[in-house]
Amino acid sequence: MNEKAVLIEENEDGTITTIKMNRPEKKNAMNYDILVGLQNAIDKIERSKTRVVIITGGDDFFSAGTDLNFLTGQEKDPEGVIPDLRVPRNFRYFANTWIQPIFTKIEKMEKPVIAKINGYCFGMAFELALACDFRFCLDSANFSMLETKIGMNPDVGGTIRTVRLCGIPNAKDIILTGRNFDGNEAYRLGVVNRVAKSPEELDSIIKMYSDELIDSAPLAVGLAKKLIDDCYGKDVYFGLELETLVSSQLLQTKDAMSGALARLQKTKPKWRSK
Repeated sequence: MNEKAVLIEENEDGTITTIKMNRPEKKNAMNYDILVGLQNAIDKIERSKTRVVIITGGDDFFSAGTDLNFLTGQEKDPEGVIPDLRVPRNFRYFANTWIQPIFTKIEKMEKPVIAKINGYCFGMAFELALACDFRFCLDSANFSMLETKIGMNPDVGGTIRTVRLCGIPNAKDIILTGRNFDGNEAYRLGVVNRVAKSPEELDSIIKMYSDELIDSAPLAVGLAKKLIDDCYGKDVYFGLELETLVSSQLLQTKDAMSGALARLQKTKPKWRSK
């Protein structure tokens, strides 16, 4: 296994962690090494004091999507983890129990996750970005949910999450055609939150959002994220009950007291995640 296929970098105070896919020679095509690297990184970060997670592929591309050698069984698997994915039941089992849970871990983290997108964002990489909470890109970024172009369907949350973000008409546009589109159209379709004209502007947008997220109470941010994701599509009264249940617990925390006092005293609260 290539342990450098995914790199982890922290800022000075450990509040922001960047996960970087690192197979530049393959345009960060996602294989076993990258998927294991993502899984290990998320598990480590979940237990850390990090407040914001950024997932990126570097300056030139996010990722070209699934490595077809991995998909077709041509990639070496010294650990014997990957079954013959050409057998339908093997594929379903491996996707449902091994690949999809990695993306679900990203979605279920009680820490906000930002996808920073440059260049190619294709196929499985597009699905990875959809599992994040925020997506920011350059206007020159190149998106495609290209699975239909190779006789496949999105299978790591692409159909479900695209519909939730973009609605049925735009999801059909994106998925059924498999066409390429740039960052500006990604914004129009509802795929991304913000678009930048330059790398400097992209960094500035991500810093602004990261600062705002870090200024907010960590317990409140994490539980609000869960409420938004878990209540979507559910009965309204179920959502209202869950909101008050969560708030009644948060009201007992030291952070809530600190936040209220700071607001009254016009000072900045010190969050302790307690």
